Amino acid sequence: MEATPRAPQPNEPLHLRFAIFNPKTGQQVKDFQITHDKLYHLFVVSQDLSEFQHIHPNFQSDGSFTVETLLPRAGLYKIYSDFYPSDGTPQVLQQHLATAGYKPDLVGAAPRLVADTTFVKTVDGLKVALKLEPEALIAGQPVTLKYHLTDARTGEPVRDLVPYLGAMGHTLILSEDQADYVHSHPEEEIAPNADKAKVRGGPDVSFNAFLPRPGNYRIWTQFQRGDHLTTVSFTIHAEPLR
Repeated sequence: MEATPRAPQPNEPLHLRFAIFNPKTGQQVKDFQITHDKLYHLFVVSQDLSEFQHIHPNFQSDGSFTVETLLPRAGLYKIYSDFYPSDGTPQVLQQHLATAGYKPDLVGAAPRLVADTTFVKTVDGLKVALKLEPEALIAGQPVTLKYHLTDARTGEPVRDLVPYLGAMGHTLILSEDQADYVHSHPEEEIAPNADKAKVRGGPDVSFNAFLPRPGNYRIWTQFQRGDHLTTVSFTIHAEPLR
């Protein structure tokens, strides 16, 4: 990963470039498989889990990927690169990027997540209700995230979701220490031969997930209506298996 500038200023343009190399041969990898409509999924998350970006670098003729973004606040960010080399396997690599003015404080800046007690939020005029099954989450056991979407103004069920990355939604889950990464897409699949320009979904969208360790997790789920992408977040807690 190359960042220009190397220590970006908060809220100022940042250019990121990524090149992938085979760890055995040292040769640059230039052939990738598309996963969920993109060659490269990039997640940028602040150390305290308050800032979240899901963006998609562009493939360049030299085999690298580049993207323009900005980091809204001073601090330490973790960069998750999610890609699939044609001769390898799907994988996620993690790196850190600190802004100018960041003073290392791994303890003081650590997230202090508190699990939500209500799972209904309104964002961008979209009322999002989340139901967990099972309701009592146990680490190491599957969980289903069931979303029900209504229009906050009319109260009517939302049935005009359009495909986002080839599906009716997208979810990323991170553990509080950012060690565990869960990337999930809906149970409701879109037929491979469907005309995505005409496909519509909602009001119910479900995701399957697996929380490997006890503790708090932050969920970011994205839905698209028309040209607008909405991101809603929840915090959940997984109990140890007894």
